[in-house]
Amino acid sequence: MSRATTFGTRADAYDRLRPGPAPEALDHVVPPGSRRVADLAAGTGLVTRAVLGRADAPVVVAVEPDPRMLARLAVTTPGALPVRGLAEAIPLASGALDAVLASSAWHWFDPPTATAEIARVLRPGGALGLLWSRADPTVDWVAEVRGIGRAAADGSARLSRRGFDVELPPGHGFVDELPQAVTVRWARIMTRDDVAGMVCTYSGVLELPAADQEAVHRAARKYLDRTFPGDEALEVPFETVVRRWTRS
Repeated sequence: MSRATTFGTRADAYDRLRPGPAPEALDHVVPPGSRRVADLAAGTGLVTRAVLGRADAPVVVAVEPDPRMLARLAVTTPGALPVRGLAEAIPLASGALDAVLASSAWHWFDPPTATAEIARVLRPGGALGLLWSRADPTVDWVAEVRGIGRAAADGSARLSRRGFDVELPPGHGFVDELPQAVTVRWARIMTRDDVAGMVCTYSGVLELPAADQEAVHRAARKYLDRTFPGDEALEVPFETVVRRWTRS
């Protein structure tokens, strides 16, 4: 099993505990008037549901390779069009889309092949939007919990350290510029147990044996109990970072 498909082993927890994107972040990556959008590596539908919840929501095709994640998406996101597929082989017609989105997934793709496929399915002037949503690592207690959850071993850790400065391969078919990252900060209320559970959905934890995953959960919960005695409900700070390119 590859690390990219470990998430399916915890699909329910992933869907319940992982953050979707801040609604305001979608304003930067979904062009006004979009009628058809694809969510690549859609997982359990966190981004798909957020797009479908917008005013004048477009049709959203949720493309996901893991059948366990796709099954969860089909239950939680009935308005989507779920399709099993890869970023490197998108099962859609050329020029069919106004936007292609991928959330916390670029590091799993083969960039040259995926970029060419995304350019193929986008209409001229369409948008490629990359998003990353996570608990805000600049907050001390969040950084501590993320460390317990092996965030440095997570798939997107290297991109995170570089400020998500994704560069598309040469000849990519998009306006040739490195987009400025936009960061939207927000918060939601979670229990201590849910925060501990959330860090156990990171790929660096999911690749561990079950007993070690349970040890991570206990350590995170112990830290939170010690740091926030008596406060079962916590306001957890999050951020969504987005970048956008325009199809030439």
